[in-house]
Amino acid sequence: MTDCATGQPLDILEGDFLVVNSREYPIRSCAEWEWGYGRAMRRFTTVTASTKRSPAISGGKRGNPVAKLLGLKCTPLDPVDPEIRQRLALNTPHELLETFVDGGGVFLHLILEELKR
Repeated sequence: MTDCATGQPLDILEGDFLVVNSREYPIRSCAEWEWGYGRAMRRFTTVTASTKRSPAISGGKRGNPVAKLLGLKCTPLDPVDPEIRQRLALNTPHELLETFVDGGGVFLHLILEELKR
């Protein structure tokens, strides 16, 4: 998982937040896309996103999430189909969304939770 601009690994973890259009989506699942990588897939990465991560717990409290990665390219957020929801066994009343993030040499498949506010 590498950043296409720097060649460094993309540091995206479950528990981080994907930020798209100023909205934060908790990342529930993050995995390399098993179908590999192709230049044609880059045409679909039309959304710019960033990630946030909560700092380590200090004094029994966790601080507010802070920006981690900026300028990521991903596919538009789409609802997760029922098969993926069942396979991942993510028990949540919130809608699940998916996107694919361009990591340079690999795509990451992210499952996000859309929190209703």
